[in-house]
Amino acid sequence: MSLYVDIKKQLEAYRLELQFESASKRLGILGESGAGKSMTLKCIAGIETPDSGQIILDTTTVYDKEKRIDRRPQERSIGYLFQNYALFPTMSVEKNIGAGLKGDRREKEERIRQMVQKFHLEGLEKRLPGELSGGQKQRTALARIMAYEPDMLLLDEPFSALDRGLKGELMRELKEMLQDYEGTMILVSHSLEELACFSEELLVIRQGKKEIFGKTKEVLQRMAEEKEFTHFNDQGYARMVSVGEKPVTERTAVAEGFIKVSPETLRLVKTGGIKKGDVLTVAQIAGIMGAKKTSELIPMCHPMLLDGIDLSFETEEERSRIRILAKVSCSGKTGVEMEALTAVSAAALTIYDMCKAVQKDMEITDIRLLNKTGGVHGDFVRETKEPENR
Repeated sequence: MSLYVDIKKQLEAYRLELQFESASKRLGILGESGAGKSMTLKCIAGIETPDSGQIILDTTTVYDKEKRIDRRPQERSIGYLFQNYALFPTMSVEKNIGAGLKGDRREKEERIRQMVQKFHLEGLEKRLPGELSGGQKQRTALARIMAYEPDMLLLDEPFSALDRGLKGELMRELKEMLQDYEGTMILVSHSLEELACFSEELLVIRQGKKEIFGKTKEVLQRMAEEKEFTHFNDQGYARMVSVGEKPVTERTAVAEGFIKVSPETLRLVKTGGIKKGDVLTVAQIAGIMGAKKTSELIPMCHPMLLDGIDLSFETEEERSRIRILAKVSCSGKTGVEMEALTAVSAAALTIYDMCKAVQKDMEITDIRLLNKTGGVHGDFVRETKEPENR
């Protein structure tokens, strides 16, 4: 479904003036708190009315101030997932899903059954929202929306109130449950990580106006070259600081670290005797993911597109330790030192977590930057001196 938006609406702090057109199935909207993201969704859904302009879904005009067209929300075939899921608190899961469904009793029961199965709600049909976990509430709200088979689905910061661990889990669940959805989805979020994983196109809004819009990869590249995200405001959300004067260079960073273990733990790691699985393979994956998520983990870091991440391990039997070596590279205006250090840290912590049932007194030591290249401050090379054997 194509979407054309050209609207103006006076808000308390500023004026929303937004114009964009998209034919992608996965559109992300990014912006600071109060930038106008949710208001944009509400105008598209018909919950709020712009002061002027047009909104066109495919060939259907749902809002046109001049032509006096303003279709009601129920006439727009749009599903809206609110931040708090907006479930009816005194209605069970199955009644929430069936609320407002048309058809005879048998048709409605069959549709509810299909949604319960699709969104993995078996056994929860009689529970009230207050008896559900965050993930179960989200699935119930989605089931209620998708029972109507909307042409467009609007997701208004569905993970904003969740902790990081649960947020990641629900994001994966959401993608899995909606992978066969043929309609258009728009996700509003403060998280660049969420939107980078979700969207085909990305719209960045600032104070009610379009700042950047285009294919997600191109937008991220442009942001990496021109903008830096630093988490400075009171809510902990990112704001943009210009780095546009910096030159684009090839940048690399190499970091290392060690985790000291007992000879028995080292033997089990090498022979695959740790019950949780292949320790070094899992640690390698965790380190790569950690490097990619550095901007989410470290408040002062900015997001960037990484060209390459190499993570390797050396087991040193004499010193009974594992050496972790990470090399990270990118082409841009900012460095990658933190990404390399985060990769090593995440890998070391993963090794500790997987081996802690065998040994509790492991020691993570000497995580440090070995060298970096690129950037206005010049290269850095640490003397290749072995760290102390502690």
